[in-house]
Order: sequence, then C-alpha cells, then structure tokens
Amino acid sequence: MKTGKLIVLEGADGSGKSTHARLLAEYLEGKGKEVVVTQEPTKGFIGQAIRMILSGKIRVSPETLTLLFTADRAEHVDKVIKPALESGKIVISDRYYYSTVAYQSVQGVNDQWISQLNSFVPDPDLVIVLEVASEKALSRMSHREKEVFEVLNFQKKVQQKLLNLAYGERMKLAKPGKVWKVISNVDKLERVQERVREVVESHL
Repeated sequence: MKTGKLIVLEGADGSGKSTHARLLAEYLEGKGKEVVVTQEPTKGFIGQAIRMILSGKIRVSPETLTLLFTADRAEHVDKVIKPALESGKIVISDRYYYSTVAYQSVQGVNDQWISQLNSFVPDPDLVIVLEVASEKALSRMSHREKEVFEVLNFQKKVQQKLLNLAYGERMKLAKPGKVWKVISNVDKLERVQERVREVVESHL
C-alpha cells in the first residue's frame, strides 16, 4: 500500500503559512510529486461556522470552539488527508491540530484534553513553525477586518506556545509529529522559501 507524506505548516496569524504552503507545493509539483494543499478550518459546513465565530459574529465558549475545530478536522482527515496519503501523495496542511492546542490552550482549555480529542489524526511527518514578530505579523493583515484572536498579546502567547511545542513540549501530546523545525520568517520571501524547501528535502 502506498503511503504519502504529511507536512504541516504552523504559526500565529500573519506568519506566512498560506504563502509558503502554496510555494512549496509548486516546487514539489515541479519535481514531479503529486501534492494536495489543504487548510484548517476547512471550507466545509463546520469550517464555515468556525469562520463565523472567528469573525466575532457568533460567540461560543473556548471548549465549544475546541469541539468544533475537532469535528471539522475529523471531516478533513476522513475526506482529504487520509485518502491522499493512502494514494501516496504529499499533503501540505496550512494549520493542523497543533493550532487548536495553541490557540485554545491560550484561551484556558486543557491541552491534554485537546490532545485526547484529536488522537485520531495522522501523525505528521514534518511540522514547520514559521516564526515572525507578532507586531509585524499583525501589520501584514492591516488591510482586512481583524478576527477575534488577532490581538497582539494573544498572538504573542500563541506563537510562544507553538515554539514550546517545537522545542519539546509536544512530546506530551498523543500525536507529537515526527520532526519539527522552526524557521524565522523575517528574511526575503525567496530566502525563507529556500529554507522551507531545504528542510523538506532533508527530512522527507
């Protein structure tokens, strides 16, 4: 049976995940690889409900939001990630369950509970955390309406939680990921993408 590879890009809001996921996919496709680029929350029914909450139009408890993210992820894994991996493709996910651990633990939700809820997810082959100063990241998004979590102090805590996971705290999680790398996203786009590609080539 074919087994693909799961690459996850994590980071606080405005860290460049979506851009680097797209550029990485283009690079790998240019090398003849079959690639699926996906994201969380998804564009499905639950994912759209989550986006309404993130926009501030609906209010729910942090625990409810955790459960919604997990339900959306269950659909994501079942309909997109697992089929792609089973067919031997490389899956690049813009966010994964580590974002839920980071964001909702900052909201006060127990990260071990989050981990247990998400014990069904495939363990990623590689997790890349893009690190950038929260002030700069938020300034990148100044052209659009802010979401509820796009507040400086909150974003700093999210980034620190992701860094803590990268540097060892992840080992407490049910699915800790096989390899984690932190890449500073303060250089020119092309140079940061080169580093992303180098990490992918070295570990996959």
